[in-house]
Amino acid sequence: MSGQFSVERPGGRARNACDLCRRKKIRCDNAQPACEACTSVGVQCTFTEHPSLLRKSLRDQLLDAKARIRDLEAQMAVQNTSPNSDQGERSTSHERSEKPWLPLFAVHHVSDTYSIATSLATFQAEIAHCGVGEAGSTQRAAFFSTVYQKTGAQLDLDHFLAQAAQSLKFRGLQSRTGLNRSLSPKWPPTSLVQHSIHHFSRSGLYSIFPLVNTDALSRLIEEGVLNHQDETVSAASLACLIAFTALMSVMHRLSPGFVDAEPDAYIQAALGLVPRLLLEKPSVRGLEAIVLMMTYLMPNGQIEPGQLLLSLATRMILTLGAHRCSVLDKPEGRHLRALFWFCYGADKNMVIRYSQSPHFRDEDCDLQIPDNYVLSSCDNQFFSRPLPTKELLFPSDVRLSLLKSKVYHLLYSHHARSQSEARRLQYIRELDQELNDLKSTFPASCWPDLFATPSAPDYTFHDLSLRGVCVHLEFYSLLGKIHDASHSLQGNSSISGWSILPSSAELFHQASRSILIYIRHVRGFWNWHTFWIYAQFLLTGVFSLFKCIISYPNAPSYENDVQLLQSLADMFAELDHEESASARGQFPSIYFTVCLIKRLIFLAKQASQKATE
Repeated sequence: MSGQFSVERPGGRARNACDLCRRKKIRCDNAQPACEACTSVGVQCTFTEHPSLLRKSLRDQLLDAKARIRDLEAQMAVQNTSPNSDQGERSTSHERSEKPWLPLFAVHHVSDTYSIATSLATFQAEIAHCGVGEAGSTQRAAFFSTVYQKTGAQLDLDHFLAQAAQSLKFRGLQSRTGLNRSLSPKWPPTSLVQHSIHHFSRSGLYSIFPLVNTDALSRLIEEGVLNHQDETVSAASLACLIAFTALMSVMHRLSPGFVDAEPDAYIQAALGLVPRLLLEKPSVRGLEAIVLMMTYLMPNGQIEPGQLLLSLATRMILTLGAHRCSVLDKPEGRHLRALFWFCYGADKNMVIRYSQSPHFRDEDCDLQIPDNYVLSSCDNQFFSRPLPTKELLFPSDVRLSLLKSKVYHLLYSHHARSQSEARRLQYIRELDQELNDLKSTFPASCWPDLFATPSAPDYTFHDLSLRGVCVHLEFYSLLGKIHDASHSLQGNSSISGWSILPSSAELFHQASRSILIYIRHVRGFWNWHTFWIYAQFLLTGVFSLFKCIISYPNAPSYENDVQLLQSLADMFAELDHEESASARGQFPSIYFTVCLIKRLIFLAKQASQKATE
């Protein structure tokens, strides 16, 4: 709500402070239509009513307390109980005092992605990194202020999404699968572990996911590791086998050999072993276990625990020396280097996505690309073909990861922001050229430009692989990220601040359109399981295009841009209907996407109408 309205809480209590005053922790005079603090800095005076601040009845408080107790009991079971064992093993007080991070992993459990509350929290966290800033931040306040200035309408993203979540609850749309599914930790049967190892080896998946040494895992099975659940067996070995089976089960959930698997229960069991694993000496199996868990959680939208696991994997890699080429002379050296590059790519995704400091500093690592990395001219990067047995592909192009690192360092790091305008403009041009040079190494039939056009025939997308789709989307996203840096020059944080480098405004607009046009073309790749893999591209593209539309509501591209957003709203509404009719039930995040895009379309039309007045 805006400062133009009197905001009261249940029971007649007036608001305490507007968003800006609450963030700065200063007294708000509650003046209307804007308080003194907001007036002095020239921003829209807004007030976000946080659900946690609303007065609850004693009955609601009691229900919340009971739910919290059940949650804590479940967390204790994960930490203290060995799966399939009647007697749990408890960490000693000495271990707890020596390892203060042990309780940390007790609260990181697999969330039900069909839960409305979980989906809402994940969705809100995701949009915070899509160009609009976190709730309560200066960037978010500036975004709301500009929306009001351009459209004459209020926009409060968190309040709007909370209302969407309420509408789902009122309609009683819950997951039929989620309501019956147990997330209690469970160990996979040995036969399923063996099937997973065999399938992984036979399919050539190591080329894209070089996460485990299957020969080493087979030896663990032969040694009967899964027959022991006590400290006589390495926790790293147990966690690796269990997490590997969980990942294979969720990746091949529709295959006959995996239909009865319970991957969430398996990964929960693996997470329960992490405290024990961290007490052991770093090992290849321990590193594999941590990376497997990270790879399982991140595509499910569980970014925070995924980042924590990535930080643990980084420390293990540095300890094992996998960031240096000298490790090649050690046992499993080539495998360790492959794990390094896999984690390096994940790290740079997080860096460019959240503008956060990297776990791996380039100057500390040997960055020679593996000699068995896929040839740049090979179309295996993009199409669903039999995977090579001797080449490494990784989930994305290694060279894109290296370029992401440069983009962050030269344009978004603290050091970069202290550089002169001329130097940063130079970096923008050079990075744009470097990205274009990288594109030219792709097979001519796979250039991103050919796919991101409204007239691209659908048949050109039929044979694309999941990896190929991600590489294309990362290209458009990185192009937008490079040119989005131009509007922050001279401290200009307005969304129409393109006066320093006008060409960047057009390129940013083109990148935003390209992402969304491409997403519309690859409709067949979207479902509940892939949603969070692509969500960062979708939501960033939607907000970026929306910014362009309301900044230039009289532009010739206005009608086409609004139609593009509408086509996406229709596409996800159809997908939402399909999910609702499935055995799983409605996937809330897809519903939130539809609601959000429709709201932004309404505001875009308001901006056009206001511009003509």
